[in-house]
Amino acid sequence: MPDDPQEPRTEDPLAPPPFEAPHPNGAVHHTKEKRSHAPWEFIILGLFVLILCIGIVLGWTFVGSHSPEKLDAASANAVATACDHAQATLKTLPDPSPKGNGTERATRVQTENVVLRTMVEQILAVRPKSSTQAAGLQGWSKDWTKMIDARVTYADSLAALATSTDPNAKVQFIYPASNAITPVTTNMDNYVRESTPRLDACFTAALQLEVVEGPRDYEKVTS
Repeated sequence: MPDDPQEPRTEDPLAPPPFEAPHPNGAVHHTKEKRSHAPWEFIILGLFVLILCIGIVLGWTFVGSHSPEKLDAASANAVATACDHAQATLKTLPDPSPKGNGTERATRVQTENVVLRTMVEQILAVRPKSSTQAAGLQGWSKDWTKMIDARVTYADSLAALATSTDPNAKVQFIYPASNAITPVTTNMDNYVRESTPRLDACFTAALQLEVVEGPRDYEKVTS
């Protein structure tokens, strides 16, 4: 007589674990418990990485972010004063948006150049505390002079264009370059950023140094 069908057994949660056959060499299997937390090696490694990151941030904040060419406060203020005065003077010049023939535009550029050269002379009179700062300021001033000289060449070409009989004659402003690719104004503005915000008045855009055509817009620049 066939046995009656048996109901499936429900495992007893309190029942002992099932027996596992011993290893062929006679050893008994032991089930390893999984760790519920990270091993101490990883904890120490995590703390080391955290301390290292904090050290990098502090080092950059108190040491690495300060260029040796960064001007001391008194020198930076003196340079900024020269830039502020130059911008204020440029704002008062007549014909801020010269049009018409080359002579009018050339006159505007030439007049601006006088103001900019005066500013550079005032900057060169500043005496920073360290020789490194002085060398950086000298190099920056030379870049200003290069740009002003390029503006002079452009203005002279504009004046000559006014009397030219060639209807296709054109004049193009040529930027001095620091490495045959990068305009020198890029380095000039990077130097200003080293002492920001004290030298923000000396950004090339604040003095419209690169503007030789169209309206001038002397606004405050912060970056």
